[in-house]
Amino acid sequence: MSRTRELDLAQEREIVLRCQKGDADAMGTLVIQYQHWVYNIAYGMLGHHQDAEDVAQDAFLSAWENIGKFQFRSRFSTWLYRIVKNKCLNHIDQYQRRKTDPTEIDDSQPWVPLDTATPEDAALRTEEKEIVHAALAKLKTSHREILVLRELRDLPYEEISEILGCTLGRVKSRLHEARKALKKELERVEW
Repeated sequence: MSRTRELDLAQEREIVLRCQKGDADAMGTLVIQYQHWVYNIAYGMLGHHQDAEDVAQDAFLSAWENIGKFQFRSRFSTWLYRIVKNKCLNHIDQYQRRKTDPTEIDDSQPWVPLDTATPEDAALRTEEKEIVHAALAKLKTSHREILVLRELRDLPYEEISEILGCTLGRVKSRLHEARKALKKELERVEW
C-alpha cells in the first residue's frame, strides 16, 4: 500500500521542524503519511502481522523521541526507514532467542496481489505466498531487505541507494545476489 499524497521537501521540512518543537499534531501528520509504508516494510522483513504492527508502533515512538536528532541530511523517509530497519533487526534478534517459527504467515495482510477468480486459485495463491515468504525468511537480512525494498515496495534504485547508504552499482549487485539466493531457496523446496 502506498503512502497518502506524497509530501514535497518543503512540506516535509516544515512538518518535521514543527515536530522538533514538540508539536504532537505534526507527528500525527507524519504517522498518517507513513503508517502503511512503515507497516509494509516491517511486514516484509518480519512476515507476521502482529510483529509488524508492534515494530511500526515502536518505530514511530522512537522517531518522536529522537526527532530532534534529525538533521535534514536526507529525506525524513530515509531516516524513518533506518529506524524501522533497526527495530526489525532487534525484533529478529529477540525472536531468534525465543526460537519461534519465523515463517508464520498472517493471511489477512496480502502483499502478493490476490486477483484470483476461484476459491481454488485463492488457495493456490495463499500457498504460493507462504512458500515465497518462508523462502524470504530463510535469506540473510541484507538479501531480504533489498528484495523487500525493490520487489515488494517497488522503490526505484536511486531511493534504495539513498536508504541503504550505498552506490547504485552496489544496489544492483546486492539485488542480483539476493534474487539468486531467493531462486536457490525456492528451488530447494522444489517450487
